[in-house]
Amino acid sequence: MEPPAPDVLEWLQKVHVPTIVAVAVIGLLLRSCYRCLTKSKKNGKTMKAPGRNFRMSRSDFDENPSAYFRNLRKK
Repeated sequence: MEPPAPDVLEWLQKVHVPTIVAVAVIGLLLRSCYRCLTKSKKNGKTMKAPGRNFRMSRSDFDENPSAYFRNLRKK
């Protein structure tokens, strides 16, 4: 394998690679934290869907249970 071209080495020295790596790691950590925080707000409590074999949001069911059962019978 050939050694890297001098242009590449000069570029890496100019850009200061440790700074780029640190920024990338911090960015990934922030993205991970954001996903965890927004996921917990979005999902909330769940329950087994009556008459079906999956879990659903309890708040969706509590809003209008009669509509849920009406739609269940249509399918």
